[in-house]
Amino acid sequence: MSDSAPAARGPGRPARLSREAVLDAADALLTAKGVEAVTIRGVAEALGASPMALYRHVGDKDDLLLALVDRLAQRLEYPPLAADPRERLLSLWRTLYDGLAAHPWLPEVLARRRLMAPSVLWAVEEIHVAFFDAGLTLEQAVLAYRIVWEFTLGALLVRAGSSQQGPSVQRAVRGAPDPERYPTLARAAGKWRAAHGQDTYLADLGALLDSVLAWG
Repeated sequence: MSDSAPAARGPGRPARLSREAVLDAADALLTAKGVEAVTIRGVAEALGASPMALYRHVGDKDDLLLALVDRLAQRLEYPPLAADPRERLLSLWRTLYDGLAAHPWLPEVLARRRLMAPSVLWAVEEIHVAFFDAGLTLEQAVLAYRIVWEFTLGALLVRAGSSQQGPSVQRAVRGAPDPERYPTLARAAGKWRAAHGQDTYLADLGALLDSVLAWG
């Protein structure tokens, strides 16, 4: 037997896990059961492995979640960026929104744990550059980024929770508010019904960007 041959695996000894297998199992668990269900022990059980085997690839739960977020960020495909700063911003934010919306668990992770994936820093840089090119100062660009990010995250959280049961302000407003007690809401009810079920993110984003870019 040559010295380069792999060592034989003992009877019943599990195959060594890969980092991708760990991340795949965590992703499946997140999708099926939510963030609270994702623990090192839970992912290990899903893989039929010991928790110690996972620590070769991730340090703790936050490290595991960050690795998942970063892997998704690496897979985002950005279209060619336009010269016009507003069009560039629309394209960048829409790409981020669509990529995050494809994973319903992701907005909650980002909102509760405030994770920043290294692989998304390119987009964050380009967003700041676009704000600069539109005439904003450094302070204004930072504020603008924070405003649009929180708007985007809020839209994602609403989208992720839209299928849940229970009363909502939107359903109440779309109904038939008493016109004598709530005259403005009664007049607006038709507009709420028209928008129901639509993804208005891009149109709303455009209106928000118009306001922010007016600072320049």
